Amino acid sequence: MSSQPAINITYWGITGTLSAPLRPEEVTAKLVHAVFHLVEQGLLANLIPGADGNLESVRHFVNEHLPFHLRSTYGGNTTCLEVETPDGLIILDCGSGCRELGINLEHRWNTPGYDGPRKGHVLITHSHMDHTYACAFVDAYFDPQNDFTIYGSDKVLKSLKAVFDPKSELSQIYVPLTIASLKAVNDFFQPLVPGNRWTIGSTRITTIDLNHPGGCLGFRLESAGRVFVFATDHEHPEVPDLKLAAFAKGADLLYMDGQYLQAEYEGKQGIMGDAPLARRGWGHSSVEACVATAVAAGARELHIGHREPKRNDDDLARIEQHAQELLRNTLIQAGKPADACRVRIPHEGLTVRLDARG
Repeated sequence: MSSQPAINITYWGITGTLSAPLRPEEVTAKLVHAVFHLVEQGLLANLIPGADGNLESVRHFVNEHLPFHLRSTYGGNTTCLEVETPDGLIILDCGSGCRELGINLEHRWNTPGYDGPRKGHVLITHSHMDHTYACAFVDAYFDPQNDFTIYGSDKVLKSLKAVFDPKSELSQIYVPLTIASLKAVNDFFQPLVPGNRWTIGSTRITTIDLNHPGGCLGFRLESAGRVFVFATDHEHPEVPDLKLAAFAKGADLLYMDGQYLQAEYEGKQGIMGDAPLARRGWGHSSVEACVATAVAAGARELHIGHREPKRNDDDLARIEQHAQELLRNTLIQAGKPADACRVRIPHEGLTVRLDARG
């Protein structure tokens, strides 16, 4: 197998509906639980920095002995993924995580000696605000040295034009900026419909219509024998969803929206202690539905995102464990090896590398 990466995927936001930064009391609770965990395991006495006060020794200790949900956070920014291919940069959605990506791109592209490309292709799934509201706050969009093309459905492009076109009645109502401020966005309107097939560099992209109020597109990206499928904001019309499973067939990585547990979706159980409320028709799916569709698709790895903003890191860790157990049982019931697919809830900053097939 080649060591040349075919697709590098970095998560800049995985929260659904609304941004959900950690509250002060949550930070304190996380510290308390982390210390208690080390005490309970009899490890706190071993936490001794080097004689030179090197914090790296402490960092290594924390990473080794604390589970992820205690030492860190899944993050609170809404949807944005960066997909790097050998000859292109593709950005999926422009939720609040895209602001962080824009800052990072400006640092990377303006590093002394950098002479690489400064081009990005932004694919927007739908126009709901949690997937678009960073459009006016991406630093890299203001730098005329850069070059971005924005793609979306007719509805997406019309909604962006209504907000950013200086001739629109809504101009400067929601954001103070207009298209003229976005010096790097040189091709704002590239319309997409379900079933589109085109290439960005050597990467082949296909679209599918998803089941979401107002419409939504999913994307299949293929590069050097690797496949990444991005299907956020989709309510399964059936479980498993055979149409989506066919679209995602053989995916190396399948990202799906699993905002709820099945009992929460059906209104039999509340979220984080809230009163039960059925979520049918809201345009999002359950963890259980995602697992069933991933197995039907023969995906090698499943990432469950668009997390419910009410959840804390402890709850997400429990749901991840539930998904892992459910996936193992589903694979066995389907007559497949228990390790034929892996599942996780991705966190901000996570990078997944899919190497080219030799």
